[in-house]
Amino acid sequence: MLFACSGIPLPYDGASKLNLTRIVTSACLVREFNLKRNRDDNLRVEVCLPNGNSTLGFLGLYDDDIAIVTSLGFLRVDPLDLDYESAPVSSDDHVIAAGRAFSSYGLRALDGFPCTECRNTWVSTSDTTKAVLGGPLIENRVDSKGRLLGINLDLNHDDKRYTFLPLGSLKERLEHFQIFNPEVISFQNYSLPKGVSRIMPSGFMRVINQLKALGYPLPPPLVLELNGKLLNEFEDSFGELCAWKGYIGRIRSVSTGVVWSRLSRNVLHKISRRVVSLASFNEGIRFFACTGFLIKLLRGTVILTSASLVRNDDEGDIDKNLKIEVFLPPNQRRSGTVEMYNLNYNIAIISVEKRFSRTFPEDIFETNQSSEKAYQGQLISNENLKSSQKVIAVGRDACQGLLMGTIGEVQPVNKDIKLNCEELRLSTCEIRKAGVGGPLIDLGGRFIGMNFYDGRRVTPFLPKSKIVEFLN
Repeated sequence: MLFACSGIPLPYDGASKLNLTRIVTSACLVREFNLKRNRDDNLRVEVCLPNGNSTLGFLGLYDDDIAIVTSLGFLRVDPLDLDYESAPVSSDDHVIAAGRAFSSYGLRALDGFPCTECRNTWVSTSDTTKAVLGGPLIENRVDSKGRLLGINLDLNHDDKRYTFLPLGSLKERLEHFQIFNPEVISFQNYSLPKGVSRIMPSGFMRVINQLKALGYPLPPPLVLELNGKLLNEFEDSFGELCAWKGYIGRIRSVSTGVVWSRLSRNVLHKISRRVVSLASFNEGIRFFACTGFLIKLLRGTVILTSASLVRNDDEGDIDKNLKIEVFLPPNQRRSGTVEMYNLNYNIAIISVEKRFSRTFPEDIFETNQSSEKAYQGQLISNENLKSSQKVIAVGRDACQGLLMGTIGEVQPVNKDIKLNCEELRLSTCEIRKAGVGGPLIDLGGRFIGMNFYDGRRVTPFLPKSKIVEFLN
């Protein structure tokens, strides 16, 4: 045992889908936890119950004063009544700091008086012990019936002075932690309340460090402990995979034999030399990853991709400090630079410092009259037309550089599109996040548009005509 303190059970959350018991305690537990943990990452928090039994607890949210420990199930404890009205603390009050001694399961109590200089401190008149940290501060008067005043926070050994948080402030702090209003919390868009931190779960140090290095947000408390998984990863592959020449790894396609066999060998070869993967980095931490498409522009070759690669939604512009890496298998890696962008269409044009070799960039300004006319009719003019034209959404795997492809049909109407752009259309191709910025092509390899992702089984795309219009 490295550290022991006390805690106060909180009311059960009736809106939660899980049976959980939350306990508020002193943030000293978090400081000791972080101080004592090492590479084996094997620290555990044990909760000792009044009946002498014990169970595991998980450290979650904390700030400078308090921390939340959560145990699975409804424990047999009496929770704190947060509707209880506590009287103001007076320097004339006689108070008791209570706690539970972990080794003997017995109660510990220290008496004292509130400090006249600061209403949030009190001075002990007897010996000190850390066992009362996280425990209740109680008014010691016969007529008060043990009225709760607050929670004990920390101890200054020099003057035997304890700090405490009054009950009213504790209630405000718990509301700020979003402990009792779970409707505010969305796992997909969770962010920590201001001034609140999360503890790195014991046993998950490697997972957390990997998430940070890959640029993913850290999950809300208990997600990892309850075997939660990250959704919409950049590493998620989709459709049928196609290896580049010389690839020696194993291929595990979601589907096989239904996409790339529909293209001629010549078309497939050109597509494989046009599609690249891109990643942006902020001081070594990945910011975004997606797919790009080599096109001809101003007698040179550039990469057409999504502006999400460099988009800073907090500022409504792009982050010009990001570093961009571009990969074309088997071994061509280049640094990229943003040349132009349009945030309304979510388009970006990326140049590279050194040209790629053996590529076949697409000339999207060259039009094939028959196919162009047909597709414009499907995508724009006739909203009631139900297209049966087959198309393929193409992406480049962010890890191994494999081509990914799914086949589907163009939908001539843009109904139910979640993204905020009226010019977008839909295809029934199903992709993942890594396919953002990739091309949508027909079975002849002709460029139809650029794909986006909104988490559904259909794929929004920006038609070629709108991209050409912007570039012109």
